[in-house]
Amino acid sequence: MTDQEVAPTPDLLDVLVDQLLACSAPISQMMAGMHEFEASGLSSPDAPPPFEVAHSLIRSVVDDLTGRYSDDEIRTSAEIVAQATIAICQNIFFVPPSEIRRSEGRPGSARSHGRPRRRSRHGRR
Repeated sequence: MTDQEVAPTPDLLDVLVDQLLACSAPISQMMAGMHEFEASGLSSPDAPPPFEVAHSLIRSVVDDLTGRYSDDEIRTSAEIVAQATIAICQNIFFVPPSEIRRSEGRPGSARSHGRPRRRSRHGRR
């Protein structure tokens, strides 16, 4: 790139999605580990629920954001994340592999027990 060429401006929604993905993976791993530990029976009976522990941990590491951003910026950011979360939950569905196998007539499905399969548009079964 030469001095006169300007890098393209990134799409702001792509930037938001990248950040949602970047934070959701470690949070999911942390929550899964906490739930696994709780289910193992090794946690103290009076231990707070995993959600409370996670909230406290995350809150402690983002505490300095109040010194770098205004209350309105933090409030707006929280609202954007909340709205993105709602959109994701309402519009993106996970279908477990077992359900896909079942609908394709693989072992364990209703179709593998004598019901005919429909052909797809591409002639595949």
